Amino acid sequence: MKRLLLSLLLASPSLLFAQGSQVNTQSQKAVGMAGAGSALFIDETSIVYNPGALVKMENNGVQIGGSAIMYRSQFQEAGSPDVHNTRFQISPPFGAYATFGPKGSWWKAGIGVYTPFGGSVDWGTEWPGRFSLTHLSMRAIYIQPTVSFKLTEQFSVGGGFVYNIGLVDLGRALPVFYPDGRNGQATLKGTGTGMGYNLGVHYTLDETFALSVNYRSKVVTKLEGGDATFEVPSSLAANFPNGKFDAELPLPSSFNVGITFPLSEKVDAAIDGSLINYSIYKELVFDYENNTPVLQDTRSEKRYQNAFSGKAGINYEVNDKLDLRLGAGYVYTPVQAKYVYPETPDNNRVMAAGGLTYKFNPNWQMSAAYVFQKILKRTTTNAETQLRGAYETNIHAPGISVSYYW
Repeated sequence: MKRLLLSLLLASPSLLFAQGSQVNTQSQKAVGMAGAGSALFIDETSIVYNPGALVKMENNGVQIGGSAIMYRSQFQEAGSPDVHNTRFQISPPFGAYATFGPKGSWWKAGIGVYTPFGGSVDWGTEWPGRFSLTHLSMRAIYIQPTVSFKLTEQFSVGGGFVYNIGLVDLGRALPVFYPDGRNGQATLKGTGTGMGYNLGVHYTLDETFALSVNYRSKVVTKLEGGDATFEVPSSLAANFPNGKFDAELPLPSSFNVGITFPLSEKVDAAIDGSLINYSIYKELVFDYENNTPVLQDTRSEKRYQNAFSGKAGINYEVNDKLDLRLGAGYVYTPVQAKYVYPETPDNNRVMAAGGLTYKFNPNWQMSAAYVFQKILKRTTTNAETQLRGAYETNIHAPGISVSYYW
């Protein structure tokens, strides 16, 4: 009983932050190239992808946008013919950005509010892994004021301060039963905050070749006073007291390099690579306000590994009003097989994407994109819960943004 209860909290998906919960949809232009384009696209979303490029914007602008992430997983337990699917849900990551500064000046400032991590999944209450997870909703909202400076016409630098607000709501069944056969239920809800920074350098050579270098720091989010609620038969209530819990949730740093170069007069190519420092996530510790012989403070090893992603795409300028894009990418998972959990049944993944931008006039433009991600099939046995089986996951993410310039 004790081991099964503690595995709920050790498996908390808001704390895993694997590729499954990382949201790379801050720029619909970049989404249309599978995440490439940090050196190519100089607009409001440079606040995220490279603050050093922001000062090279010709005008000031505002942008709002969002995506509809549809995350569908299936699980087949080892030795069983039954296949269990997550319920259909849409997660709506968003981004809002504004820039300001004198036109053609050596400086520009901006602010962005966006969601780099988040998602939701609902496995229901009847699947074999219900004692690991039934549902999850999580989101990390970054607020980032940014400044950018032009040192020469080709070379610019920038940086931003990051303040994170993290929210999580997750649940799982407990291996205790009511007289009618229903499982008990545990739910964790909480809000945490953390701080970090985002730095970037952008270099342009002869207006044809550009290089982007960006570093986003880790953000350790402190979740204090979260609510742990247990629904169990009254005879067991003393062993499962409702109360508060504290934890620290590490969001990894990343080092990103991008290049862009022309293939023809109307076609530009972009290639981006990222190294994500998931190895920061070595263990997970929970401190509970109310301890019992069953519910104790917990410590669990995770031993995540650093991960790499590579993306490439092309941008075709059809005419003065319309640009079209295509892209593809490959992402390595940081999660070792024995630490795979059903909230983010992660593995290496492939991506394919397309998108467009339409300029209605010099002030207004719209960008739209769609990316498909295939997480490769993975058969695992979880070290904590001993749940063994095969996961397969597909992710669909259409999105749209609107920008206004002056």
